[in-house]
Amino acid sequence: MGLPNGVHHIAICTKDIKKQIEFYSQVVGMELVALYWMHGVEKTFHGFVKMGNSSIAFVQSPEIGEIQPIKGVSHAAWTAAPVAAGVMQHLALNVDDEAALLAIRDRVRSHGHWVMGPIDHGFCKSIYLAAPEGIMLEFSTSEGKPIDAEAWIDPEVVRLAGIHPSELERYKNPPSFESRGGAVPNPKLDKPPMEFPLGRWEKLSQMSDAELTAALSQPTPPVVRKN
Repeated sequence: MGLPNGVHHIAICTKDIKKQIEFYSQVVGMELVALYWMHGVEKTFHGFVKMGNSSIAFVQSPEIGEIQPIKGVSHAAWTAAPVAAGVMQHLALNVDDEAALLAIRDRVRSHGHWVMGPIDHGFCKSIYLAAPEGIMLEFSTSEGKPIDAEAWIDPEVVRLAGIHPSELERYKNPPSFESRGGAVPNPKLDKPPMEFPLGRWEKLSQMSDAELTAALSQPTPPVVRKN
């Protein structure tokens, strides 16, 4: 109970949301399912393009347009290039099998984009390209086969990562947890965990869970459908 079972959405900032929607809908074939003002954030809107049961969300605001990208800091120069810690290096989207991988390669190339691959990585095969605004994009397939941890956890890399054998066993077999029905309180912190806009942390940190949910929730869609 409570374990994640997939990606709900990935949020990516953009200076030109129309260009991203054009690429991911027309070139990649993903359906636009939402485009609205971002709840609780001034002058910011976002759009969601669907992939199976998950989505990519593109976020646009005037401030984003003023931030200049720096390769190696804000985004990778190529698909495996280094970037700052905590920053997305590349985005990998799944397809069912190798035939689907070649089909999406054909689709992307037919729109004039250069694509590298397939490259066989053992537990998956992948193709790579550069999407708008320097997003390094990968399409991969493991053809429904799970990763064999006994074959793909390298003892040398385990040592280099500073992982003790006992820790490795814990990582491979995470402990179970019994839910308390949401009764666990937030910890008391010496400093904010995020750089909230001025004054917001002081207000949010004093709220109960119920008060925060009531204050920030906006479940009504921007367009009310007529039955």
